[in-house]
Amino acid sequence: MFTTRHKLLAAILLAGASLSVQATEASFDGAEEPGNHVVFHAPGADEAGLFAPTGAANDYLFVAGSAFNARTSTQTVTYPGAGCINSTAAVTTDLQLPQGAEIQGIRTYYYDMASAGSVGTYLTVYDGAGGSSDLLNQDSTLESGYASEYFNLAVPVVVDNLAQSYVLTANMAANLRFCGMRVFYDAP
Repeated sequence: MFTTRHKLLAAILLAGASLSVQATEASFDGAEEPGNHVVFHAPGADEAGLFAPTGAANDYLFVAGSAFNARTSTQTVTYPGAGCINSTAAVTTDLQLPQGAEIQGIRTYYYDMASAGSVGTYLTVYDGAGGSSDLLNQDSTLESGYASEYFNLAVPVVVDNLAQSYVLTANMAANLRFCGMRVFYDAP
């Protein structure tokens, strides 16, 4: 028969076993520390470093293609799956980064079905008074299958949320899927 002492010992053993399982589960995902990142979207084959090709950026924000919106009310956007989209015109989304962050560059992810054309990557600022400026305007160059390309900014851009808003835009040729952008930045 089980005595109180046996029941207490069993409870302690079970509690200890569940703590080690919880610790294993928590460490499996890897507790995120500054500079360490859990990959939710695999880096492209053309990436030289683990995340930032230049090694300069210490953080990033990935925005899936499916999070971008149609730029006009007349265009068609379709979702073939896996976070990628097709569109007949430009798609756009706002970029929310902390005040004072320094944007280093953008990696664009796409799927090229061996068709002519490219995916355009734009980082634009708007001042709220009708003015805008493209800080980055690059076209993809790789073809055939899933690919990604990193576009470095000539000079890092310091985010000033008080003076302007930041917008990411992609525009693609027919038979290309836009899968997202990863913005590399140094946190303030």
